[in-house]
Amino acid sequence: MDWKKLQNIDRRIIYILLILATAVPMIRPLAIPLSTGPSVHKFYQIMDAIPAGEKVLFSLDYAPSGAPDVHPQALAVMKHMMNKGVGVVFISFWEAGPMFGEQLIRAYEEQGYEYGVHFANLGYVPGGESAIKRFGEDVAGQVSRDFRNNPVSSLPIMQGIKDTRDFAAVICFSAGNPGVQEWVRQVQGPLGINLLAGAVTVSVPQYMPYVDAGQVKAMLAGLRGAAEYETVSGNPGPSVAKMDAQSLGHLIIIAFIIVGNIAFFMDKKKQ
Repeated sequence: MDWKKLQNIDRRIIYILLILATAVPMIRPLAIPLSTGPSVHKFYQIMDAIPAGEKVLFSLDYAPSGAPDVHPQALAVMKHMMNKGVGVVFISFWEAGPMFGEQLIRAYEEQGYEYGVHFANLGYVPGGESAIKRFGEDVAGQVSRDFRNNPVSSLPIMQGIKDTRDFAAVICFSAGNPGVQEWVRQVQGPLGINLLAGAVTVSVPQYMPYVDAGQVKAMLAGLRGAAEYETVSGNPGPSVAKMDAQSLGHLIIIAFIIVGNIAFFMDKKKQ
């Protein structure tokens, strides 16, 4: 065997295999087994226990740079809530947040769900941490018109909502600050709301103390957290497909590393 050739595989072959490895699972998911952690199970159980007709708040605090890690989480939880008949209200303290809210809403409007009844997008509130505090204490007083310029008081889903304690749960999907920490400091602590979190993977160690202390009831971690949530809820979707692609891509890279090392040592031995 020509060990030299195995040490110098054309990089174009590697690129083609990686493209196939990531593209094929996105088109046809492979259902690679995925273990699920206790935090995801707890997150699911809390959300699944919310009765139909109740309302939850999604705080979409991320930008396009963090969306690949966090938006799939919001997508998975949104699907669960819509299937249960639970209303979802969106707010954001990041400028890009309302755009992601509209993306989540649009797919369900096409299915016949009604804006203002099943969901509402309250838009962006500037002011960072102080804005979160004011909104948490007085929802109706801080947002008079939604992202689509409708009077908030006219939306059926907002009837009976005075402050964030009137939501069955508040989920902060966060890629940084303002985000989970500000919600804990300014709203969860003073008001005792039922707070959950969805975080970019890099922020998970930073937020774990809040989970351990019970201030954040449960947390989803990155894209894997979204895939685990889809798995636990029995609705495998785009996040599971992306994890398949990621896992297969990693396996191919590892395989080439192993082949390259074997070829190197075998060639050395031969010499």
